[in-house]
Amino acid sequence: GHRHRSACVAVSDASVAEDTATPLLELRSVGRVYDDGARTAALTSVDLVIHEGDYVAIVGPSGSGKSTLLNILGLLDRPSTGTYRIRGQDVQTASERDRNRLRSRTFGFVFQASHVVGALTAASNAGLGLEISGLPRRERVARVTRALTMLGIASRANFVAKNLSGGERQRVAVARAIATNPAVILADEPTGALDSENSATVIDYLGELNSRGVTVIVITHDPTVAARAHRQVDIRDGVLNDVIPTGVSALTGESTATSSTALPTSNANRASPPAQRRYPGRFLRTLALEMFTAVSAHTTAPARSLVLIFAFLLGTGGLVSALGISQSAAAQVSDRLTAAALDEVVIDDTLGSGVDAIASIPVIEARIKAIDRVIGVGWSARVAPGDSPISLLPPGSFLSQPRFDGPRMVATAGYLDVIGAQVEPAGVVSLFTDAEQEIFAIVGDRAAELLGVAAPGPGVRLWLNGHPVEVVGFASGSERDPLLADSVILSKAAVDVISGWQPTFTVRTEPGFPAAVAEALPSAISPANPGQVHTSTVADLRSLRRGVAADLGTLIAIVSLILLALSTLSAGTTMFVSVRSRAPEIALRRALGASRASVWRLFSLEGLVIGLAGGVAGSAFGLLAVVAVCQLQQWTPVLSPAYLGVGIVAGVVSGLISAVYPALVAAFSNPADAVRG
Repeated sequence: GHRHRSACVAVSDASVAEDTATPLLELRSVGRVYDDGARTAALTSVDLVIHEGDYVAIVGPSGSGKSTLLNILGLLDRPSTGTYRIRGQDVQTASERDRNRLRSRTFGFVFQASHVVGALTAASNAGLGLEISGLPRRERVARVTRALTMLGIASRANFVAKNLSGGERQRVAVARAIATNPAVILADEPTGALDSENSATVIDYLGELNSRGVTVIVITHDPTVAARAHRQVDIRDGVLNDVIPTGVSALTGESTATSSTALPTSNANRASPPAQRRYPGRFLRTLALEMFTAVSAHTTAPARSLVLIFAFLLGTGGLVSALGISQSAAAQVSDRLTAAALDEVVIDDTLGSGVDAIASIPVIEARIKAIDRVIGVGWSARVAPGDSPISLLPPGSFLSQPRFDGPRMVATAGYLDVIGAQVEPAGVVSLFTDAEQEIFAIVGDRAAELLGVAAPGPGVRLWLNGHPVEVVGFASGSERDPLLADSVILSKAAVDVISGWQPTFTVRTEPGFPAAVAEALPSAISPANPGQVHTSTVADLRSLRRGVAADLGTLIAIVSLILLALSTLSAGTTMFVSVRSRAPEIALRRALGASRASVWRLFSLEGLVIGLAGGVAGSAFGLLAVVAVCQLQQWTPVLSPAYLGVGIVAGVVSGLISAVYPALVAAFSNPADAVRG
């Protein structure tokens, strides 16, 4: 009896000493209400004190508030009412940053579902908390190796987690929890998904940790697990009931105590507060690890990554090709305007027609050529179809035969040269210079098809007003005279058999000088009466050229930006779905102490990485598209190295934009909700 009384006194004295010490964790009047419309009370006025070295089992039926209590203890959730202190510090007033730091240094989490990241190796999973804490690599490797060895799964260190068995994954989760040397292990149904052998391994290891001074708090439905604790806390309908002494099961009411688990640990074995170490270069290491994780997230999900890259490829490729094609088209427009207008002056309504006009033409041409900056001059005269009927056969040879109703003109070799007419064979143009009496014709390509002329040469004739005209060549067109391919071009001797013609002089100048030449022409051609000389120039189309180029570029840029926006929206939707599917991983990172900023950076970096990949691929695709389109259109491609930079920057920016909302959703998600889910 004396020995019994002494033991009771000893226990009582220990209890007094325990009560006077500052508790490790202390809840006072804590309540938690979920604002789900019905304002469900998960916890009601909970008081709980846990000292360093305790081993506490939280028991109770499903839905009683056990997980909510554990989430509040682990700083994954906040109480609606009451006070929560860790080593005397009120964490209700702590900032989010301080809560993250306190959580990473104080707690190690073991969840029922293990929450290992399937794409990472067992070693990477076990070291996840250490990465978030910013430990140097050498120290991380040493701690992870030690933790995996203690759990008996060091041989599985390099195995991808999704290939491990359920028991192995749970042991990896325990290794992850202890690798950070936490003061408290929070275990939520740690054996719920395990067989008896693996359950015994996990239970034994939790007991071993506690014997070394680690505080263990476990939620369980298993009487065997609960019996290993020093005390059991029963919670029902959010209300914490009396603490059940060791040896009495809250689930069965039967004695389950054993001598090996009923003894409290000594103060000598209890864990000391974790050291507040600072690691130089922590932020840069963390950022590098986040970048590595972002890249790994895409390499381990290739199908999703290819879809995202294709989305950004379409957007950035469209942008780059739009830039290249618009610039190439603008250059083409510029070249055509330059060829047709920026070095050309037209003189018309000056001479009338007839013999006098023909006689005065050489004199006028000589005066024009004498003007400075003039390169060449030629004259032509458009003729109305009624004044110059053309047929393939002699008139009257058939009662009815089709006539050519297309454009026809009289022109000199000088005119054909000035407008850059492409004539085959090339030597026949000289006939238009030498011929004074005989009429020759050059037929445009499309006009030849209408007339049924297969090829020029001896014996191939047309009939003009009943006069035979030898077809000596074909013209394939000119940028300066688009109607040339549809026309029949007659030598100057044709003016003798037609009427209603009026010569027009076309003057070719050095580029940029048509206005100056146009001002000098009237006085040079008709010094006595310069007012009768009418000139026209379209040199002011230089501003039109710039306007056309700008409008064309703007139009294609708007279309390409719309395409880029749609691809960004598509990628953002895909990333949002990815965030939703990775809620457990996000919760795990937050539980291990990752800040909201860290989670936001991680998903933003994923967007940046995939946007960069899509931008590079899209830029290459866009440049190839420019070359292909220009090849088909026979344009000279305008390719600038800047386009590659534009595509890459557009990909990166659109990748970041697509990740903004998903990253914010991930950063501000409630980890307790994800854990419960």
